Amino acid sequence: MRGVASSLDCDLDEVVSYAPPRRRLTTGSHAEFVGALVHEFKSALASLQGASELLARRRHELDEIVLADLTAVIERQAARVAWLVRVLEAVDGDGSSRRVEPVHGATVARQAAAAHDMVVEITRGADRDDDTFVGDPERVRLGLEILFEALHSPAGSVTVAMAVGGLVTAVAPALDLDESQRRFALRSAFRVLDMEGCQLRVRSAADGTRVEVRLGPRKK
Repeated sequence: MRGVASSLDCDLDEVVSYAPPRRRLTTGSHAEFVGALVHEFKSALASLQGASELLARRRHELDEIVLADLTAVIERQAARVAWLVRVLEAVDGDGSSRRVEPVHGATVARQAAAAHDMVVEITRGADRDDDTFVGDPERVRLGLEILFEALHSPAGSVTVAMAVGGLVTAVAPALDLDESQRRFALRSAFRVLDMEGCQLRVRSAADGTRVEVRLGPRKK
């Protein structure tokens, strides 16, 4: 089993205090992350531009099926750009949109999983109303959504559970963690969760990929 903490440029055992939530990557790592983000923006915008130009030039020549396909491309890529903006704002924004309040870990985990038609198996003891931490629930949910998306694979399903309060675990098929888009998603998930004081740990083995997310600072 090999850990990928170094490849994601993170110290997963370090406790991150919530205030101020401004931990930064090193200069080189930050430049790499921003470069990957720019690449994702360019890809999405290229698809949007191509579909829009085709619609503008040949709308009256295209049948309903092609028009529907082009519309789907535009909607999908517009949603992708909106998602990338959310990531950029969470990682490198000025903090003006932060909504700080008690975050109920089981609730945000359920919401993030539901965005991918997944279900989190949560034990009764891990779903206490008072099991919260201070943070921005939208950004914690975003980090988990990105993580769950990164774990998807045609090779098999992903199981997600919370057996202990504040600790989300996921098991996926063995994944290529160095594949560029998956690597970008994992780095994005780590950065967003890290800014909210949550620790992400990813382990890859021959029989599968295992993930742990500790929601909120580690209790003393």
